[in-house]
Amino acid sequence: MIHRQKYHFQALYFFIFFGQGALIPYLALYFSNDAFQLSATEIGTIVSVGPILSIVLQPVWGLAADRLGRPKRLLLVALLAAGLLTVSYLLTSVYVLLLLIASLWALFQCAHIPLVDTLAIEFSKRKSVDYGALRLFGSAGFALAVFVLGQVTEQGSLGMIFYASGTALVLGFLVLLGIEETPIVSRERDHVPLTALFSNKRFLLFLAGGSLVFGPIFANNYYFGSYVTIRGESTALVGTLFFVAVLCEIPFMRIATRMMLRFGPIPVLVFVSILSAVRTGILALEPPIWTLWVLAALQGFIIGLLIPVALDYVRSLVSPSIVATAVSTYMATTTGLATALFNLMSGKVLDEGTIYTVFWVYTGSSLLGACFYFISAKVKE
Repeated sequence: MIHRQKYHFQALYFFIFFGQGALIPYLALYFSNDAFQLSATEIGTIVSVGPILSIVLQPVWGLAADRLGRPKRLLLVALLAAGLLTVSYLLTSVYVLLLLIASLWALFQCAHIPLVDTLAIEFSKRKSVDYGALRLFGSAGFALAVFVLGQVTEQGSLGMIFYASGTALVLGFLVLLGIEETPIVSRERDHVPLTALFSNKRFLLFLAGGSLVFGPIFANNYYFGSYVTIRGESTALVGTLFFVAVLCEIPFMRIATRMMLRFGPIPVLVFVSILSAVRTGILALEPPIWTLWVLAALQGFIIGLLIPVALDYVRSLVSPSIVATAVSTYMATTTGLATALFNLMSGKVLDEGTIYTVFWVYTGSSLLGACFYFISAKVKE
């Protein structure tokens, strides 16, 4: 029974991240089509509206999960709605309408990761299952999506990204139906002590560090495709490089817990944050194309360690009664606020300068984030 549920979680992660991998790396490229007549700033705004809204929406989803104790039901609604809304991007080329569609889609899409993480964390604790063994299938899904869509879009229309993403999310909905949910009756849900969360200095400093490190990483997912194509390469290469990067995440997600137990979460996070700065710094130097393969593998190493270790550390900073709220707030800040700001900034920097300038900014931010991680460990509550 445990194995069957484990397989369901692995499939759920696979389809959720396949839906993201089919869409996010190619979204800016899709809107760069001359038919849309959009500026880089307008494209940056469209791809940023989801992360901006998630700043507010993700904590709301987390609060609802903590209060109701039924994250599965909320995730079912969010998956089906986002899956159906994804294809609506194809209905118009008008900038204002695209912003509206992006907003409606974000309303439900931003709930996917914090809610599935909440379910997976609860399951892994209850059944003594390694969280990394579940989450790595998300990386596999993302990797396969960017590779397949890179090949498909090279041969045909970029519009295929929306059909692929929508289908994956609907399949995720069907898989989730088979996952058992244990109502959390022991949790005090009448009042979620938010003041305890936002008065936690270590948590707030960790959020600041995470925003400065993860912001460039997630913005890279949107702008790396532009980086490659500006250098005269194909979208097929974009997909292949993302495939290599995400494929390399899998083994490191598997050993992330062991690395954390051996060296401690903060040393691991500081080290990989510095490596992230090194990677974007090399990209900013306009290296030979062959080095992109090495840097893609390095990106996988960085993310494979960062995501599980950071998430586990967030859980350790708060009481069990607000785990879902803390996770969703962390996700809203790092994948929402930080990603939105870096997407907007990237668009503006690209309008005024070059794609290489964008990656220099990413480098400085990652180094500053490493400093915040280090400081957060020194603060006593």
